[in-house]
Amino acid sequence: MNLMLLKDFFQKFPNEESCTDYFRKVRQEVGIVCPKCGGRDHKWLDGRKVFQCSKCGFRTPLTKGTVMEKSHLPLYDWFFTAHMMTSIKQVLSAKEVQFQLERKDYPAVWLMMMKYRDIMGKRDSIYTLSDQVEMDISYFQTSVITNPESDDIEKETETIKTPVLVIAESKPVDDMLNEYLANIADNESINKSSKLLQRSTKQKVKKVVHYIKMFALPDSKAVTISPYAMKSIDSAAKVVTDGGTNLIKLREVFNHEPHLETEGDVHEVVTKVLPWVHIVTGECRSGIEAIHKEVDQRFLQLYLNEYCWKFNRRYFRDSKEPKYDLFSRLLKIAAIYTSDIKWRDYGN
Repeated sequence: MNLMLLKDFFQKFPNEESCTDYFRKVRQEVGIVCPKCGGRDHKWLDGRKVFQCSKCGFRTPLTKGTVMEKSHLPLYDWFFTAHMMTSIKQVLSAKEVQFQLERKDYPAVWLMMMKYRDIMGKRDSIYTLSDQVEMDISYFQTSVITNPESDDIEKETETIKTPVLVIAESKPVDDMLNEYLANIADNESINKSSKLLQRSTKQKVKKVVHYIKMFALPDSKAVTISPYAMKSIDSAAKVVTDGGTNLIKLREVFNHEPHLETEGDVHEVVTKVLPWVHIVTGECRSGIEAIHKEVDQRFLQLYLNEYCWKFNRRYFRDSKEPKYDLFSRLLKIAAIYTSDIKWRDYGN
């Protein structure tokens, strides 16, 4: 299993210097672009902890252009939090991380975790779902501030149901097996078909899910849904829905296959036609509610990002190859993406 235990983390990263050295290597691996001249060749100045452009001499701090930019927290805290977030499947509470880090400053820990969730979403946004896709609208219980202009420290809130667009790239097990068996001479196809058969015998759902996407929406109107669907799904994909009026217009863009729910076949549609959108919705909703009960609507999307990012890499835990280590993956995208989330935008 490719999962770093807590004792392994402490051995690998005993101090700030070890984190600095690791992140330096990550940045050199993903590449550094000089913000002044665009040069890509840099040398590391260990004394100053900066990269110096070989072309113009401009110096770039270690965390410049990364998710850690402008953070006052040490790299060790960022590394420990990344380890915690990638070690468990569930949503992690900022209060728990604050306790483990022995930090008095809750906003800094909260912000760090939200920035990680932000870049998880940015990373997954570059991929589109293809082939056969399930789509449905679900609802998450959230809280909203009733009077944002109030000067009260503890502002009044109300509970509302926020629509979430759930999309899952899935395919019937039989279709997958037929594809593998068509290439029976290929050893990789034989191995895949064998693993698929083993998994399918253990689960009731006879569809295989690959990747998912989830989007918190301002409303569930067709005009709101369409842009998200068009950006997230390959135009050649077959989109399967329950035939709701807000989804029926998808036939103008995709090969749309609606399965209208009637009183007698709701269970059939849920379990056989759209199983995975309901499964991942239930898991994600339960995970969030276990920590927050009612998550603030303003950052529901960030929690959805975390769930989807982990789900889309769920099999990495079973791999022994270093390239599939979730901790390393998160640190790598931390070196690529920035986040403009600020505490002052949410801390009221």
